[in-house]
Amino acid sequence: MRRIVPFFLLLLLIVTSCKKGGSDIENVDPRDQYLGVYDVDYSSRTVVGTINTNGDSGKGTITISKGNAADELQLAVVFPDYNGTELAKLNGSKFTMGRTRQQIKIYNATYDGEYNGTGSFDGKNLTITAVVKSNQNGTPIEWIQNWKGLRR
Repeated sequence: MRRIVPFFLLLLLIVTSCKKGGSDIENVDPRDQYLGVYDVDYSSRTVVGTINTNGDSGKGTITISKGNAADELQLAVVFPDYNGTELAKLNGSKFTMGRTRQQIKIYNATYDGEYNGTGSFDGKNLTITAVVKSNQNGTPIEWIQNWKGLRR
């Protein structure tokens, strides 16, 4: 009996000193699965009233890295005629672009518009859709932009 009591005390000490929780799985940053360089095809169209104008397309890259906030992504966009950085808020596999305004250029005129951009990840695939809307003297203007990319 005297030997059993120390054995159970030692067993109790071993069991209670084991680490609980805090596994590596709990510490994984969900943004990590989306980081990298995406080769992207871009297309856009502008609608003035009911008339489609200014169709555009191109190829470029979007490099995704972590932003400062825990749910923030930084997108470095590189196209032949454009280089810029965008911030997005990640929610699961979907994200919302951080900006709310953008300029729409039609021929020699520039209009300020309300910007709404969303995107999603599906495996190695990236999809982003953005719409910029403005109203000029009762005429609606929309600039619809689409990006589809594949992570390298």
